[in-house]
Amino acid sequence: MTFFEHNIAALRRRDPSLALLIEGTEPDRRIVVEPARQGGLTARVGEICVHSPYNPAREAGEWSRQQAERFSAAESLTVVGFGLGHHLAALAAEGFGGTVIEDDPAMLRAAFSHADLTAVIERFSFLAGIPEDVVRRRHDRLLKGNVAVHPGAARVTDSLGRLGRYAEGLGLAARGGLRILLVNPIYGGSLPVAHHCARALRALGHEVTPFASETLAPGMEFAKGFRYSQSRRAFNTGLANLLSQAVEIRAREVRPDMVLALAQAPIMPETMQRLEARGIPTAFWFVEDYRVLPYWRESAPASSWFFGIQKENFAAELTKIGVTRYSYLPTCAAPDVHRPLKLTAAEREEFGSPLSFVGAGYFNRQVFFKGLTDYPFKIWGSDWPPVSPLTPWIQRRGARIDTETCVRIFNASPVNLNLHSSTTCDGVVPDGDFVNPRAFEIAACGAFQLVDRRRLLPELFAGDEVETFSDLAEVREKIDRYLRDEEARRDVSERGRRRVLAEHTYERRMVELVATMVAEFPGVAERVRKRIERRETVEAELERHPGLKELLDGVPDRRWFGMGNILGGIVTGEGSLSRAEKIFLMLQNVEILWEKIPE
Repeated sequence: MTFFEHNIAALRRRDPSLALLIEGTEPDRRIVVEPARQGGLTARVGEICVHSPYNPAREAGEWSRQQAERFSAAESLTVVGFGLGHHLAALAAEGFGGTVIEDDPAMLRAAFSHADLTAVIERFSFLAGIPEDVVRRRHDRLLKGNVAVHPGAARVTDSLGRLGRYAEGLGLAARGGLRILLVNPIYGGSLPVAHHCARALRALGHEVTPFASETLAPGMEFAKGFRYSQSRRAFNTGLANLLSQAVEIRAREVRPDMVLALAQAPIMPETMQRLEARGIPTAFWFVEDYRVLPYWRESAPASSWFFGIQKENFAAELTKIGVTRYSYLPTCAAPDVHRPLKLTAAEREEFGSPLSFVGAGYFNRQVFFKGLTDYPFKIWGSDWPPVSPLTPWIQRRGARIDTETCVRIFNASPVNLNLHSSTTCDGVVPDGDFVNPRAFEIAACGAFQLVDRRRLLPELFAGDEVETFSDLAEVREKIDRYLRDEEARRDVSERGRRRVLAEHTYERRMVELVATMVAEFPGVAERVRKRIERRETVEAELERHPGLKELLDGVPDRRWFGMGNILGGIVTGEGSLSRAEKIFLMLQNVEILWEKIPE
């Protein structure tokens, strides 16, 4: 029996589908397996050496010992890159197991053809030929940070290389310590998203400075006093340009590692370009439908990395204008805000209804909801026509609904309807892709929802975690069924809530975003590493500096601290000054003098 047959037989017992995939893969002539100079086999792909051309066994042993210093063999490990499997055999010999990611089945075929790898197959499961974003989103081992990247194997393909850098970025991001300037929108649905992002980033240990654009929202109201639309547009454009300049000024003061801007944030393309030229990359999270708001055509090319809630179609449109720095990052929920509530009888009376909807009055909703007015139905939200057949069902005369009220409505309503918006369709959008925040927020509340079918929904929720519909007849049938069956509603809602808590929180999304930025921008990674090293050095030498430990104990988060954090504790302290406090007060004077020196 050949090595290949022996290995395939072992793999077939553990993973029949992968065994079939490798058997059906043709050998790749680019993968050259040849003798190493000091014994054993090595491999190269073009000019890239996957393993040492001299002694691959010794190299594998050294790499394995490095991982043993980082991780315990009792922990499950995710290894990026298979190569010929030398390093995996060394890990298996050390007692390690887990998952190995290799996106090229031809590399697995080459490895299986030249050595007995049954020990590796017995201890590791495999991810092969899996799209990168699926690998990121679906495997908790990777997100937990027990990740080992094999340098040679990760250099072979761009996707493995990026995944390797991303995995290392996860490790850095999880340790906290980034300085992030977060640019809020002036108003709108993405403003609460910005607030959720700020809380999540702080919980992860990052220092967040918000640029609170919303404090100038009255300026937009002021613009409504102009008689002509051209005047209003000119004023609003001027206000947005002024705020964008202020973002750049604030960045000079804060010196962040990165800037995060949410959709509709007042940050102009030229500002983002200048920030990147200064070594401050900008992440832009476009939590909108690209078909409805087209300003992404200017923002995406200017941002350092663009994140969006849509996949293939949007990515194709971005490619047309030369944007390749793009990642899919779906919306989510904030479980500390979107949560189950115990409501009073009065609250249930005010906010509840057998059937409820929260959202703006888009055209498709105006048409579709006419077919539901024979139900006890409450419609909440703004931008509904002042006079329409739906007026008797619209609550609070179409006022905007704040987040806490939304949470009460979700909790009070047996059936929450969630119909995604459209300006052209007269009902369910037939080619709808992205999933709106409401789907996650209702689920996080432990509430029941009926949501229209979306192409990306099955990647985010299993079929028994959310109930869907595709037309008026189906939604009516399911409203009737679930209004009669409280237990069925509860079962679906509980499963949906568990899924959101496990995978669809702002903390999980911010981990992905920060890890991407750390991975793709080496300057950010280097600054964070140096900051962590300096922090660890300070922590290790606390006993040498009397009073320093007490100062640091007063810092809100020891994962990051700056001069201002420590000085704040000194100002509010009592008693005589310690030596450490005197030093920091002296450094403050030095900093003030330094700031007076022009750039």
